[in-house]
Amino acid sequence: MTAALHGVTKRFGTFAALRAVSLSVEDGEIHALLGANGSGKSTLVRTMTGVYVPDAGRILIDDRDVTAGWSPAAAAAAGVRVVHQEAPLVDRLSIAENVALFAGYPRGALGRIAWRRLRADTQRLLDDLSIERRSRELAGRLSGAERAMLTVELAVRTAGENLRLLVLDEATAALPEAEAEPFLRHVRGIADRGLPVLAVTHRLAELAYADRVSVLDAGHLVIEGPVSKVERSDIVRVMRGTAPASTAAHATNGARRTGPAVRATGITALWEREAGGRDAAPPQRSATGPVLRVRDLRGQDVDGLDLAVARGEIVGVVGVRGSGLEELPRLLTGAEQRRGGTIEVAGHRLPRVLAPRVAIRHGVVLLPADRLREGGFPTLPVTENVILPEARRFWHRRAQVRTAVRRVISYLDVRPTEPATVFGRLSGGNQQKVILGRLLRMRPRVLVLADPTYGVDPAAREVMFDAIRDAGAGGIAVLMTSTEPEQMAGLCDRVLVLRDGRVTEEISARTMTAENLMTKAM
Repeated sequence: MTAALHGVTKRFGTFAALRAVSLSVEDGEIHALLGANGSGKSTLVRTMTGVYVPDAGRILIDDRDVTAGWSPAAAAAAGVRVVHQEAPLVDRLSIAENVALFAGYPRGALGRIAWRRLRADTQRLLDDLSIERRSRELAGRLSGAERAMLTVELAVRTAGENLRLLVLDEATAALPEAEAEPFLRHVRGIADRGLPVLAVTHRLAELAYADRVSVLDAGHLVIEGPVSKVERSDIVRVMRGTAPASTAAHATNGARRTGPAVRATGITALWEREAGGRDAAPPQRSATGPVLRVRDLRGQDVDGLDLAVARGEIVGVVGVRGSGLEELPRLLTGAEQRRGGTIEVAGHRLPRVLAPRVAIRHGVVLLPADRLREGGFPTLPVTENVILPEARRFWHRRAQVRTAVRRVISYLDVRPTEPATVFGRLSGGNQQKVILGRLLRMRPRVLVLADPTYGVDPAAREVMFDAIRDAGAGGIAVLMTSTEPEQMAGLCDRVLVLRDGRVTEEISARTMTAENLMTKAM
């Protein structure tokens, strides 16, 4: 046994994120950890890596109790390494320079940086990983799978013989499944060298590379065993919140879910005025023509793009890296400035130099791909993250604030349900739900979603998709990009395919399948 938790409990106030969890990772195995958003996966990872100290229980490394004085530095010294969703590479530096940031700059005579040796060592590393790049190339040119493989290998090599646990925290979340395959094969090779790997994921397909699997639910470890002996259907039931009481442990104080998330009210409840408040509905919409019309839009990657989205329509956009997929949502909402073209909302042309606040004033809002840096405020509670756009309206109206926030939490099944929870402590899926709830409360004309289910587990994804459908039914025009196009089947009215910055094909709901969407997006 290399690394283990024994009876670990972690509380935040009265909320228990982990409840007497025991889990071990053996040498030479990949131990997969699954669970719905809010199940405790993030808390477990942060506890295992020293960010959190257990309130009860023990942390063992090589059978040695290291709980006392546990911290990120102590975890690193004990041989624990973690790789998160986003590979921490600096795009504007060369691959060789990024390697040096991890491993240090080699020095030559008189203490000068030995650039030739650094580039040669980096090139050997790239060749070992079968990454067909030159060490002088910018890291920004690496594909998602290449970035992930390089980051993992650097974590392993910098730890050296001291490595006692490699934690992969949703390391494949940003990768399309086709790109995840070579990365997972590489991780399998690392484990086969005798190293222990704890792989946090929400993709059941990745169990094919794992030896053991554990599943968390409401802070309890409810499933644990060899992958070959655990039924996939049991895992799905737990992650969707439909596992019977015999399968999943009960939480204290009745907090355990016993069925699927029930959204007590429809989306219109978010738009109702609170007692004593004013109606938050936007100005009257145009009854005819598309709500959003874009002509000859141009940016860095987008080049002459035309599209239109009608009131109540859900339109998906797919494409490869560099097709304009990442840039389009930001151009439409003023997060990046366009080089040309026009954007019209409900018949009104938006200004050539578009600021996000101006876009919001015209009813265009963005759920960004980077939820922590651009979507939410990590150090503020859920309450402030929900009401900030309407802070002036809620001035000195605490009862109305409570009502508004509770509606968002109930409607989107945000967990934990306490409005005072700090946003940065929520799991990724629950952070995304809070941001989506804030945007929906604004009752926009156009809702732009940039890869909204990135790093989100299946249960949370379905809650978000239901809310997106409700938004369309409520008359909002929805434009959604995704790096996992198969998710758009059954959600979108039509899907646009981007190539070289333009729309080259349109797929109707009638002909749309997960398979042809994935094919068209490649």
